[in-house]
Amino acid sequence: MNVPSRSTRRAWAAFGLGAAAVLTTLAALTGTGGAATARTAWARIDGPQQAGTQLGLVRASSTGDLHVLWGQGAPATLHDTLLSPSGAPKATTTVAQGFDGVGGLAAVGMADGSVRLFAAGGHSVGLPSAQSGINTYALSGSTWSLDAASLWGGAVASASDYIGATLTKDGQPVTAWKGFVHSGLGSGGVTPAYQADMGTSWLATDQASGAVVLAGETIAGKGGTFVQQVLPSTGPAVLLPSVLKERSSGIAARIGGAGTYVAYADGKQVRLMRYGGPTRTLARGGFDTANVFSGPEGRLWIAWGDVNDGLFVTRSNRAVSRFEPVQRLRLAGGTIALVQGEGSRGALDLFADLLLDKGGQGFWRTHVLARDALRATVSRTRGGNKVTFTLGDAGDPLAGAIIVVAHGGDVQRLKTDGGGHATATFTGGAHTLSAHADVAGYATASVRAHLG
Repeated sequence: MNVPSRSTRRAWAAFGLGAAAVLTTLAALTGTGGAATARTAWARIDGPQQAGTQLGLVRASSTGDLHVLWGQGAPATLHDTLLSPSGAPKATTTVAQGFDGVGGLAAVGMADGSVRLFAAGGHSVGLPSAQSGINTYALSGSTWSLDAASLWGGAVASASDYIGATLTKDGQPVTAWKGFVHSGLGSGGVTPAYQADMGTSWLATDQASGAVVLAGETIAGKGGTFVQQVLPSTGPAVLLPSVLKERSSGIAARIGGAGTYVAYADGKQVRLMRYGGPTRTLARGGFDTANVFSGPEGRLWIAWGDVNDGLFVTRSNRAVSRFEPVQRLRLAGGTIALVQGEGSRGALDLFADLLLDKGGQGFWRTHVLARDALRATVSRTRGGNKVTFTLGDAGDPLAGAIIVVAHGGDVQRLKTDGGGHATATFTGGAHTLSAHADVAGYATASVRAHLG
């Protein structure tokens, strides 16, 4: 399997930051080349040495806060950093101590509103003997507690594994690692590997059909990203020609809509496949990183990139048929090991595991706003100039948004209708008006129009 060992990558870094260094901030400019430009702030989550293989990400249903679960140290300590819906850090607490490594973490929000973490590896702190496999922790109030009676995977699941987690349609947790799939929280139910030599095992649940789909790269056959429905029954297997690295693909299901999607990079292009449906090309270039994340109202966020070009991000419309303008997020140099994200509330909290050129490795985060588009159409009337503003998101109209229009010394506030339109008539001589729309979760959209 051509997945670099975590211990090899971490050996290049020098001992550094611990839990107190969660918020070392780095500013970076986005690039050009047709992608939207903006200013992006990156903040370190862990590292620069003995950082974790994978973050656990889950958003609290009651508050909208994002739990960012990460590990660091040898032996490792697991931490929980809370981010507000706007991406602002709130607090960091300790989940557990004494893990034998800083391996895979995955988390889900349970049907009752609670949060559950799954951690690959072994530890013996507070236990009569070492407990190895997939451990699970439950969050009650502000306290995390180990469910010592629930353990699975045994020697098969180690601290170096990447793991996936999802919920079935009836709210039961499902976990996966190395192609193995486990249903529920008991010690039974482990299914033999669906595909040999899987370096990653991601999971997603189609919210319409309830199908749980497994995806991850493998070297079996010709190698690539293996995709297959695993629950409630086995579906057709697909092998996508992705780059053989853990960062080359990801899977997500639509919120409130049908379909499970896999984004993958093959070194020549980035593609988005709907399991059981068509595949479309999103970008062309020598990219080796791709992932997809659930957005609100059926939308999907897609991120891709490589060490030379940085990261690119876009979001689909509700039908996953059109996409917003692409944003380019230039990184601070280094190699991308893994990209994760959470975008269910609108904006995307994006996390990149980087081996920096200047030394050190760890996860960095940024908060990416969606991009709406504002247009102005001018038509002459007897009373002056009629201007129709149209505000949309990848073709979907944005209703109820406020458009602020400045013309001369006056300012008007217009509200868009169900079609995303707002209209006003302006009198007087030739001049230029400017307008902008500030919508929660979106970057500011602006437009200028000349009135003659």
